[in-house]
Amino acid sequence: MNIHEVLNSCISNMKASDDFNDEATVNSIKDLFSCVIENPAALINFANEEKMSIALASVLTCQFSLDYPTYIYVRNLVFATSYYLFMHQLETGSLYDKDWPAFITLLHYGRNEFAKFIVDTNPFALEKVNEITGRPFDKQRSLNAAKGLELNMMLTAKKKGRWEEELTDWYDELYDDRYELLESDPFRKEAIPLYQIITNYLKESDVTFVNIK
Repeated sequence: MNIHEVLNSCISNMKASDDFNDEATVNSIKDLFSCVIENPAALINFANEEKMSIALASVLTCQFSLDYPTYIYVRNLVFATSYYLFMHQLETGSLYDKDWPAFITLLHYGRNEFAKFIVDTNPFALEKVNEITGRPFDKQRSLNAAKGLELNMMLTAKKKGRWEEELTDWYDELYDDRYELLESDPFRKEAIPLYQIITNYLKESDVTFVNIK
């Protein structure tokens, strides 16, 4: 399968679908995953990062991940690959202002995935140290980092004038805790290192790292 043709077909089906749950859209999502799994390295410097990042992120907002929860750990795969694509666009200055809400949506629906990845991919994560030393395993730190990154991106979108009212409830949920959530600088300390780790895996055409629970 040609990944570009599959992507275009998936986007077309998504646009025509009410909930991404019809047979044509579900099949095109599966085809897109097959392309990514067969050749993850194809996402490096992908010719149409914008379309691919949005198509993948959209999967987290629909029924697919619930209907096919163990389809190659679908939520982990979707988050990791879409996150890489959005972060690469950010790094290269090619992330369109209009796509900030899509990036924020990925971070919102993928909070748990982000929290899992920053612990699982970091041998020095506090949670792992606590586990070794017999201290309580507390997931709150990594979840706060995920929330902090989401808030960071929302504040940036506001500054860029690319705010959408649909994001207001999410923003209000986090804003009162802004000092606590942003104190540890989650973008520099967590988001960038995770992006670099995912990049290295994809360059090796390896997505086995997504197989975490």
